[in-house]
Amino acid sequence: MADMMSSTDQITLRPLLPEDAEVVAEIFYEAVMRGAVAFYTREERTAWAGPAPDPERWRDRIGTSVGLMAERAGRSTGFMTLVAPGTIDLAFVHPDWSGHGIGGALLDALTPIARASGAKALEADVSKAARRFFARHGFAPEGERHIHRRGVTLTAYRMRKPL
Repeated sequence: MADMMSSTDQITLRPLLPEDAEVVAEIFYEAVMRGAVAFYTREERTAWAGPAPDPERWRDRIGTSVGLMAERAGRSTGFMTLVAPGTIDLAFVHPDWSGHGIGGALLDALTPIARASGAKALEADVSKAARRFFARHGFAPEGERHIHRRGVTLTAYRMRKPL
């Protein structure tokens, strides 16, 4: 990982577009299949991500939200979306870039957008893998969720942060 970036590489944020569906699918798939390996079984991860990256699944979904794509060292590294005034719908960082400030930069940029839209809090249903990230950024758990994907039940957590 150290070879992938230098200290001068900056995180660049840009609007997330429907045309990003292919890279979104890849980041999502890798984040689930590799990044969540310590938190979910292979069966759970495959149920969540599907058998392969699926760009068509993402085109409409990212087109109906306010979203940002993070880039670093010339590569797309993560994305986050906001729906309604204060709900984070998607938040994924490629596992090769985990721990390098990508998620924090995305969250920091979306927070004022949520405030300007009238949100009094940010909410998200987060995976076991993302729970620590959201807690570090001031989100508190509000309860456990059980999400059903492809016949498998996954555990997630509803988290909230007052603005």
